Amino acid sequence: MGTFGTGPFDSDDARDLVDKLADRPGQRREVLDRLFFRVRDRPGLLDWEFSADEVVAAAAIVAASLPGGEDIRQQLADLACDVDAILIPAPDGELIDSARQALLFAAGRDGAWHNGWINPEKATRARQTSNHLIAIFVREQHSQDQQLPLEF
Repeated sequence: MGTFGTGPFDSDDARDLVDKLADRPGQRREVLDRLFFRVRDRPGLLDWEFSADEVVAAAAIVAASLPGGEDIRQQLADLACDVDAILIPAPDGELIDSARQALLFAAGRDGAWHNGWINPEKATRARQTSNHLIAIFVREQHSQDQQLPLEF
């Protein structure tokens, strides 16, 4: 039986992605770009060529490099991962936007990542995980907006 939980790295697919990034430190950006491209341009391939778990993990990896992503970096460290070998040190606006859009597709309000939670407590924790990631991206997107509060 596989691993499956409510955190961004609590599934076999998510951990496979983390391992792939750790094994290819020079290709981290390309691996993430390719996944986000498939989500955007071929969403019908969800559960065939990529999973919602992979998308959530990929978005979390991008979010971990942003302000507010410290807990995500700690989750990676708790998995005994070389965090520096996995993260994108300074993700640019294009990668951040791609990650945000992919996350909204896979784990937004009606995203596939939220399907199948039988236990209401786990369903709530899964929502909290995706909401936390979305909040990091929204905060980054509006970081230069002087009208928004620094905390959401």
